[in-house]
Amino acid sequence: MGEDKILVAVENDILRKKIAKTLRESGFVIAEARDGRGIISHLNEDPPIILFLDVNLPEISGWEVCRELKNDQLTRRIGIILSAYDADENDRVKGLELGADDFINYPFGMREMLARVKALYRRIRLTQNHIRVRDIEIDLDEHRVKKAGRPIDLTYIQFKLLYLLASRRENVFSRQEILEKVWGHKIYVTNRTVDVHIKRLREKLGEVKYPSKYIETIHGVGYRFM
Repeated sequence: MGEDKILVAVENDILRKKIAKTLRESGFVIAEARDGRGIISHLNEDPPIILFLDVNLPEISGWEVCRELKNDQLTRRIGIILSAYDADENDRVKGLELGADDFINYPFGMREMLARVKALYRRIRLTQNHIRVRDIEIDLDEHRVKKAGRPIDLTYIQFKLLYLLASRRENVFSRQEILEKVWGHKIYVTNRTVDVHIKRLREKLGEVKYPSKYIETIHGVGYRFM
């Protein structure tokens, strides 16, 4: 499933590890949290593509976590599957109204859980394969970029760089994060390499003046797509 991560936030250690093991064996990258503070820590470090969320978490309830994530511009695109023990119709409606993408009741089988996660993952990836930000269109399937309807010729690295920034719009990426996600861990390049490629990408996007219309420099930190 690539580098897309699923965060399993369930207080019960046995159940959480069972869910994580099932998802991991299906090829997903998994992180775990047992309370609201653990979720926040993961969100600050590396946001997941999907959050499997128990509503009865200690400290901060899953209801509140769901509400906060879906009301925040930076996290609202994270897919959320809420879970609860013997939830009734009112609980399920409440979860969906808070912005959850799905709701699953305890007790549930691992096959059903996995099927629901995979279904949500497919929906998210489908929407992520085509990104439009103002006059910039990025098509991941066809590996094409257009500006105001006209194709832009990008190198493979420039395309990966643009897609990374635009797919997590408003996120600030450090140079080190960009190096790891675009070039990978096994290839040695420097922070200066990132700056050079950002400059060339801006030129391809028609940027000739400062400040940039598309890629903002966050001094002392890194870059983000506006």
